[in-house]
Amino acid sequence: MSEFLLKLWLLASSIIMIASAVSYYFNRSSKQPLTGIPWLNTKEGELFTILRSRFRSLANFKQTIDAAYEKYSKQELSCILPSLADATILLPVSHITWLINQPETVLSATEPHVEQLQTQFTFVHPWIVQNPVHHDVITTELTRRISSLTTPIMEEIAAAFDELWGTDTVVWKDVCVFDTIMQVVARASNRAFVGLPLCRNQALLDHAKGFAQAVPLAAVVLCQLPAVIRPVAASFIAHPNRKHTRGFAKILHPEIERRKRLLDAPNGKVEKKIGDAESNDFLQWSLARARSNSQRAEYDSDIIAERLLALNFAAIHTSTFSMTNVIFDLLAATSSQDYLYQLRHEANTARESNNGVWTKKGLSKMYKMDSALRESTRLGSFLGKGLVRKVMVPHGLTTPNGTHCPYGSMIAVPSNGVHNDPEYYPDAAVFRPFRFSSERLSNGTEEDDVSSEDERTHSDGYIRKANLSFVSTSPSYHPFGHGRHACPGRFFAANELKLMLSYMLLNYEFESLGERPESKWIGSSLVPPMNATIKIRRKAFTS
Repeated sequence: MSEFLLKLWLLASSIIMIASAVSYYFNRSSKQPLTGIPWLNTKEGELFTILRSRFRSLANFKQTIDAAYEKYSKQELSCILPSLADATILLPVSHITWLINQPETVLSATEPHVEQLQTQFTFVHPWIVQNPVHHDVITTELTRRISSLTTPIMEEIAAAFDELWGTDTVVWKDVCVFDTIMQVVARASNRAFVGLPLCRNQALLDHAKGFAQAVPLAAVVLCQLPAVIRPVAASFIAHPNRKHTRGFAKILHPEIERRKRLLDAPNGKVEKKIGDAESNDFLQWSLARARSNSQRAEYDSDIIAERLLALNFAAIHTSTFSMTNVIFDLLAATSSQDYLYQLRHEANTARESNNGVWTKKGLSKMYKMDSALRESTRLGSFLGKGLVRKVMVPHGLTTPNGTHCPYGSMIAVPSNGVHNDPEYYPDAAVFRPFRFSSERLSNGTEEDDVSSEDERTHSDGYIRKANLSFVSTSPSYHPFGHGRHACPGRFFAANELKLMLSYMLLNYEFESLGERPESKWIGSSLVPPMNATIKIRRKAFTS
């Protein structure tokens, strides 16, 4: 599947090369011009230099974003990052606090997603992205119920790995990391999203994974086409999206209708009517929320299903990328086996501290694993530019350094640069898995020693150490975003990733790698190796 996607990307790139040249002339006057700001990759006196700069950015994105950071951002200057589809104003990272504090009516965080994903074509019901009420369910229900979900998720992780990686304690086995991890992530996530037995329905999982792969590919191609022909082109370019949406909904419909009948029954409490432990899942919370929504369309089974599909879209790729990266980072590290030993010991200690039962509290004390995930994500964050916003003010907006951003323009910061800056991260190019746990485990104020909420709020030591966690965001670390629009599902994802890595380490042996398989830049996204394999063997005595 991943090899097919890469071939498909090459085909799409060829189409894009032709379409973007046409699109440049169709769209160049559709927005207010970006003037007075230096364009990256242009050459003075060069014929068609703006158009050519767009292709240079595609071919050499890493060098381009690094130049934006070193030459402009660190000098408190803005610049324009050209792409085949558009152009983005990159602000200095010192502007991040100002940027995230702007209201949605001034700088929108939603509109860039709508445009970049071309949701009017890639989603059957685009308003689920424009009106993401499922984010409220993530914040109020999913995050709050992580404790009760920990055991069933680990149960699903164990079943998935045993099936995909096997239980042979004698023979070493080659496994494709990306493909198998994506399957485990899909099953584990859907254990929390739709429960048993649907989380093991392979057709449902295939539609969820297929949709997660089809949307960005279709969006990239559609973005390059002139707006006037997108509706026609989308009828075939986005066909896989619609196929997966229909297939996912068809499988989910009987369960949605069953639960709706129980919820709509006139007598008895919901809990007693359901009488099903597996109803502690996102589907159930979504139904309850939609039932009380003044917009009755939200209670429609197709809408419920597509919101769950959108949730899968967000969860599957991000967690698959993160876990794939950390596996390769650990196995290619100089002290690989020592790192694995320390992480195994920490995982075993966390589990045994509660009589062999995995708990949210135990996972929260796994500072070394938390640090390894944060460090790997720092190096492998798939976003070259981050905190993207769209200017919504009709007359434009002027930034603190005097840059005028016209109405409709996109602005962002060069995230890849700050995440690899030695001023923030000594030996920034080196994967140091315990970079962030050293201080959290050092003498002084330990996070667990601060008992009261008041102490937690006012203890500088606690706050400083807590800000080094995987899920904490800052101007110098924002793979999850930063501020009120930071990814609401990151707490769930962090627990899921720790459970996955713990199960792998406690139940499998790994051969170290001589060198790390290379991640690749596809447009402005850094994608982990999709076809690389590792050698694993089931431990004779699982911990």
